[in-house]
Amino acid sequence: MVSLRKTTVPLASVLYLDNAIMESPSNIMKRLILSFAFTCATLSVMGAELEWLTDLPAAKAKAQRENKFVLLDFTGSDWCGWCMKLKKEVFDQPEFAAFANANLIMVEVDFPRHTSLAPAQQQANERLARTYNIEGYPTIILLKPNGQFAGQTGYLAGGPKAYAANLEKITGLKHMDLAAAAKPAEPDQPEAPRKPVVFVPVAPAVPNHYDALALKGISGPKDRRLAIINNETFMVGDTAKVRVQDTRIEVVCQGIREDSVLITADGKQMELKLKH
Repeated sequence: MVSLRKTTVPLASVLYLDNAIMESPSNIMKRLILSFAFTCATLSVMGAELEWLTDLPAAKAKAQRENKFVLLDFTGSDWCGWCMKLKKEVFDQPEFAAFANANLIMVEVDFPRHTSLAPAQQQANERLARTYNIEGYPTIILLKPNGQFAGQTGYLAGGPKAYAANLEKITGLKHMDLAAAAKPAEPDQPEAPRKPVVFVPVAPAVPNHYDALALKGISGPKDRRLAIINNETFMVGDTAKVRVQDTRIEVVCQGIREDSVLITADGKQMELKLKH
């Protein structure tokens, strides 16, 4: 299933044409040009909107055909505050739409409280939540073009640029300049002479410090639990830079259980258990 939006001609276009009847030919032409430009600009913005599917098998088939990753957004669209922030700050932005349309097949897995889904859709969403062990919203699951699990994340502050960079890190996608992607294509330029290849030695691997992340405590009721990781306090969906030895690791809290938390640390998924 695909979410569709109705396309309409802006009212301003109609008003321009109506007023043009009483004006001189030169003014009529000016108004028609302005009207046409306004209409094209409006349709261009609408064209940048994301296409959301709700059928995962269809999404997987499309991703395989187009060699794209699948992004599943597990959301509570009409009650989850962090889900609404993610939609407003990232998914509704044209810069992210340019990135997603080039790299992703978007799938919404919704669990609304104030609206009803079709029974078949509700059952399908519940099966997906069990499959991917979803315990908090928003949870973002990424699948490779072949359908295999690629990574997991959630809400991340910083807007579309920061979010796209995080997805690139998780999936290994080539970095995309969102500002350049939003600009119209320029005429082809003659190819510049290629520079000779220069050998650059590979830098030694930097040891990770993930093993120094520690769950210090869990408190609060089941629906509003707090977790303390090293020196930072998290709720489900929170993101923070956690100090570890001589560096800081970006940690996203995906879920809080009775005696453990699910996190991603610099894009790597892991579970931290409470030491008794």
